[in-house]
Amino acid sequence: MLNFSDVKQKIGEHLKTALGIEDFSITFAKQEEDVWRVNIEFKEKINAVEVAKSALFSIDAATGEVKEFRKGEFWRF
Repeated sequence: MLNFSDVKQKIGEHLKTALGIEDFSITFAKQEEDVWRVNIEFKEKINAVEVAKSALFSIDAATGEVKEFRKGEFWRF
């Protein structure tokens, strides 16, 4: 089972590969049964301006597979 540190690493790998983003912060994380649900914030450069963005992740707690990624959305609990 993945712990919080593992989840943060998986998210970092995904963001770097998918969006070229290396700096992010986790604003919410909760493990429910076999799934981590995580909200993140990061800055995305649009032209010359950095804009704050959010995204949500669902990560399989056993395998580390990213099951869901939605940029511009976040989990509501």
